[in-house]
Amino acid sequence: MRESRAVSTPLGYALTLAITAVLVTGLLVAGTGFVEQRQESVIREELSVIGQQVAAEFERVDRLVVAADSSGTSLTATTRQTFPERVSGSSYRLSLDPSAERLVLTSAAPEVRVTVSVTNRTTLRESTVDGGTVKVAYNGASDALEVQDG
Repeated sequence: MRESRAVSTPLGYALTLAITAVLVTGLLVAGTGFVEQRQESVIREELSVIGQQVAAEFERVDRLVVAADSSGTSLTATTRQTFPERVSGSSYRLSLDPSAERLVLTSAAPEVRVTVSVTNRTTLRESTVDGGTVKVAYNGASDALEVQDG
């Protein structure tokens, strides 16, 4: 009787475990990359929606300022809108870039950056706020639109 037959069952079992471990590890690595890409995509979409809503608030306040200027009235205007403090589990910041006339929204982790154009006739002032309640404000003394913490 040969003793090599007794080795084949434990060896087959060990090989099966090793192959299964390699396959499961490969699936986990591939799945993690997919989940991270999907999370970045969701964050990008959410930041884009928030940016569009804030840009609409700038346009609203800008129309008020232009109407007040044409009537010769001094104006102070503020709108306040509440957004989520986090998008897909990540905090974010909203910055107004007056030189490019755009809003820049940036999430913390993973870092995703979205820009949204701001159409206006009133001067913009560089300002930055964290996510959450955001005010779009115009002060007649400074003659500029800006974002502020709400």
